[in-house]
Amino acid sequence: MDQHFVETVSLKLQRNNGHWIFQYPNLQYAGGITSSLIAGMYKLIIPTTHDNLNWHFRIFSMAGLLLSSFYLFQTTIPNNPGLRTAAFLIIATSGYQLLQPSSDVLAGTLLCLFLISALRAWPKVIAAFFLALFGLGKVELSLAALVLSLFWSYWEYKQGKRNAWQGILYTVLWMSLLIFPAMILEGANPFRESRSTLAFFSAYSGFMRFHQFNGIAGMNESEITQAIKDNIFPRANSFTDVIMKYPQIYFDYIGVSAARSIPNILKVFKFMLIPFAIILLQVNEKIKENKFLIFTAILAACFVITPAWLVIFARMRYVAKILPLMTAATIAGSIELAKGSRTIKNIIWLSASLTIIWQALGLTFYQD
Repeated sequence: MDQHFVETVSLKLQRNNGHWIFQYPNLQYAGGITSSLIAGMYKLIIPTTHDNLNWHFRIFSMAGLLLSSFYLFQTTIPNNPGLRTAAFLIIATSGYQLLQPSSDVLAGTLLCLFLISALRAWPKVIAAFFLALFGLGKVELSLAALVLSLFWSYWEYKQGKRNAWQGILYTVLWMSLLIFPAMILEGANPFRESRSTLAFFSAYSGFMRFHQFNGIAGMNESEITQAIKDNIFPRANSFTDVIMKYPQIYFDYIGVSAARSIPNILKVFKFMLIPFAIILLQVNEKIKENKFLIFTAILAACFVITPAWLVIFARMRYVAKILPLMTAATIAGSIELAKGSRTIKNIIWLSASLTIIWQALGLTFYQD
């Protein structure tokens, strides 16, 4: 299971047969580097039993997401206690704070901490540290972190701030520093294996096998996946090979992936997509104070959701990590628009209320 990293990770320095052993996390693993390091440090500091370990870490992750979301809303919605409370209730009633694996919850926490530190003008080295940790939460988040750091630096430059480009510099340095041990320790090379290749073939098998009526009777899941690789993609040894050598099949697959992804996106954001769409239509004309926050939310959504859609599909837990950021951007932008339109104010209140009611009536600790 993807949550298994909590049990297996170990940061203890051990001696075995005359040799010192230190296990450093691999970026390709489900826990990435960030979540594995946090889990390892938690186990070193907090005494617990094997039976309670998973619940300990899930509660720890939940507390991190709720607290960071609370302070993000304090930062972005400073003068409206009602909508700030509504924003927090959207997160609290969603159930995503206890989803598995906890790496997705921690990634959402770190993204919140980056926004808080960037908006409150904390030292760039601290904000970049949070962004780097977000990027190393899973291998597919690395590109998102680099894009966000580039936009952050560009925005600071456009505002005429000194040392604007330190943001991307510190982010790259932090990511390099944290990935370096994985590159030099034997058996922990972050480029040793491709999660995208394994994920694609597994997803393709899951999507297509239920629509095939011949040749799968009596075969288990791994046998079906291997048969698909051998018969449909015989010349593909990597995910890149699939795209380059079988483009038509891949584009057909993208359509199926979109059919799985779009409903999950709608389920995560629910009615809050309505005011967010209104903001997108007017962001260049009427949004001034919250432009950085809104464009950061757009970039985060694109570079978090799209890679999942292109390889497998956007599971709800993949999308949930950007829910606090999207909620903050939607409500803060709506408040700014509402200064010239009472209709916008009614829409954001109605959307937030319906979302909270929907979630509260069917509260679920999502696993998917």
